[in-house]
Amino acid sequence: RVVAARVGGQALYLDEIRIVGTGAGPEAWVNDELLAQLASESGLEDPTVSSFVQRRARQLYLRDELLSRTSSSVGASIAENVRDRSSSRTFSAIDAPTEEDAFALMRTDSLLYMVERHYFEILLADSMLAESLLTRLRAGQSFQVAAENLSLGQRAALGGDMGFLAGGELTGRGLPGSVGRLEGLSGVISSEYGWHIFLVNGTRPLTDTARVVQSLCQVIEMQRRGEAVDSLLSAARAGRDVEVDESCWH
Repeated sequence: RVVAARVGGQALYLDEIRIVGTGAGPEAWVNDELLAQLASESGLEDPTVSSFVQRRARQLYLRDELLSRTSSSVGASIAENVRDRSSSRTFSAIDAPTEEDAFALMRTDSLLYMVERHYFEILLADSMLAESLLTRLRAGQSFQVAAENLSLGQRAALGGDMGFLAGGELTGRGLPGSVGRLEGLSGVISSEYGWHIFLVNGTRPLTDTARVVQSLCQVIEMQRRGEAVDSLLSAARAGRDVEVDESCWH
């Protein structure tokens, strides 16, 4: 193997650069390795942490490899090990949503997809602060002023103004159905991003169909990706013991 760089007993090989790249170049690897070796020599390395980092990196690498492969290669591999799992698909095999897919979804619920609501949002990182703020908003505090002063959302500088959206554009991204049909002030709603408070101060019939169709195509693709991962997880669980000690996660 051709050595591209070496620091002490650690080498960076040319084929490794071709596989994963090195960011800024070999000098970046050299500098990082010098600092890593110095840290180890200074007694800063925790073998348990190092072992976990290596296992976690391998886990993520193999996960991404599986999800990026073609359906035929993954399907063949799964078929060898798991019966009746031929529906398992990876991201590369997912059919791109069409306009008709979006229109079909819109026809399932006219209030969710054919009505635009004027949304405002406040996003906070602390649930207790969100509950306290909600009490003040219900008592008459200005939503837009609170958004400008407290919100972590992208539209905070605009008073939290998200503009007119179809409710399905929000519910399709994990927010509850109550947000999609909201009138007035919402309660505190949690998501992976934090704690939200929404306000709707007006509705109108759908005007920007093209935007909603594009947004819903993204929602449908996200759903299909989730279904593909669920299918792969189902295949992976077959014949494997999975144990979780819930007490370790609280």
